[in-house]
Amino acid sequence: MQDLTVNLMASLLAFVVGWAGRTLLQYHRTRKPAARVWRLDRRRRVVMVVGESGAGNSAYPKIPETDALAAMSLRQFLSQDLRRHEVTTVRARVFAMAADAEENLVVIGGPVHNMLWPLLADRLNPPFVFRQYPTEYRIVSVDGGAEYGEAAVDGTTLVDHAIVLLARNPFAPGSRLVMIAGCALLATSGATQLFARGEIRALAKAYDTASPLALVVRVESVGGYVGRPEVVAAANFPQTPTGSNAPASAS
Repeated sequence: MQDLTVNLMASLLAFVVGWAGRTLLQYHRTRKPAARVWRLDRRRRVVMVVGESGAGNSAYPKIPETDALAAMSLRQFLSQDLRRHEVTTVRARVFAMAADAEENLVVIGGPVHNMLWPLLADRLNPPFVFRQYPTEYRIVSVDGGAEYGEAAVDGTTLVDHAIVLLARNPFAPGSRLVMIAGCALLATSGATQLFARGEIRALAKAYDTASPLALVVRVESVGGYVGRPEVVAAANFPQTPTGSNAPASAS
């Protein structure tokens, strides 16, 4: 009887140690790097704001398909890696500044489709911005003048670029602001794969995500197959807290 008790206790101990080890490994491989990149204020909700195209009608304008896919992907990553299962998704036109401006904000879609993009980007002064040309929008480096845009490489290969901004919410510096938009349709949804498990670990390791960070992301489609996104330019940038909740010691 004593031997049976000892064996049971040893088995229980082995199970507990194994479970704790797997949990710790999963935390370090998934939740920890995801938390370092997202840096959400756990006390605030996550509000995802998607752009609107000119299609549909005035009451129910159509959401660009790529923006909808981007929102779905990001919601899935937040649920899997950070256990944030409740994410509010709204169209840009009905976003309520008075109610939600101080939440953790995820803005999907650039200045053409999402009115929040210029409103927030102007308060960040990021090192990469969208510039309008007669027939297209391109991403431009503010300092160096380098340009990135959409291009057809050949009959089956299409390349597009997106801006990804990770910053503090200018209306509530304790909250997070994540902004993602492509020059055309391809890169908006493709760039969200930076937040997938394998990619987000590399992102957390390669860049200082504690400071505001701007990325230019290259997305390539070959015959409809969209490859993994590639960061082709990156820069941290200063951000002065302007919200009412800015800490007194911040500069």
